[in-house]
Amino acid sequence: MKTTTALLAGLREYARSRVLVALLLFLPVYMIGVFLAVVPDSTVSLDVVGAGTVQATMVEVYATMLTPMTAALVGGIAGLFVMEDARDPDRRLVVAGFRPVEVVLARFGMLAVAGVVVTAVSVAVAAWSFVPEQVGWFAAATVLAALTYGAVGTLLGLAVGRLAGVYALLAGAMLDLFLYQNPMTAEDAALAPYLPGHYVVELAVSAGFTTSVDGGTLAGALGYVAVVLALSTAAFYLSATR
Repeated sequence: MKTTTALLAGLREYARSRVLVALLLFLPVYMIGVFLAVVPDSTVSLDVVGAGTVQATMVEVYATMLTPMTAALVGGIAGLFVMEDARDPDRRLVVAGFRPVEVVLARFGMLAVAGVVVTAVSVAVAAWSFVPEQVGWFAAATVLAALTYGAVGTLLGLAVGRLAGVYALLAGAMLDLFLYQNPMTAEDAALAPYLPGHYVVELAVSAGFTTSVDGGTLAGALGYVAVVLALSTAAFYLSATR
């Protein structure tokens, strides 16, 4: 009950922030809709895990990449803002009788809500240009991207200031999900398999262009998000108790 109370209070505070609401609702429209409107409709080859080389249009490929990238960026910034804004209120909640675990669960609930909302908006915008073969798995990959980078954002919120964190997330998400994980690239970047976006992009591409999902890719995506969420849990706990 206390977790629900803290979650609802946090969501109300979140809704009052026009910047965060704009990120959730309008950034996907801008990043995905505008970009796809100017991408040439040429055909390219891309490597898909479990399916080999697939032919697709540039619009389809960039819709597949931009959707999880946008969710990751928005999720990361949401995590950063939640950590920054929650430090003092979380301490007061603990003093008022909330257990630290209840406060942590409430904060993760906020990140989950943000991830689901930005995924719904992003997938809907992308659907104007491209409908994945497996919409459910594609949406799941997008949610995982938002949660993974949401957890990364909370860690940045604990380590650096808001402005530096936003710049780090902007650069990091774009380099990771848009450049290093690009399925049209002939040569794999050495760092690509270790970055947060590796498995979620592979999962999104697989869901976008095939009728099956590679089990190893799914396990990798879930494992990676579990690790960063564990680190983020420790960060939230420290923020609420010290």
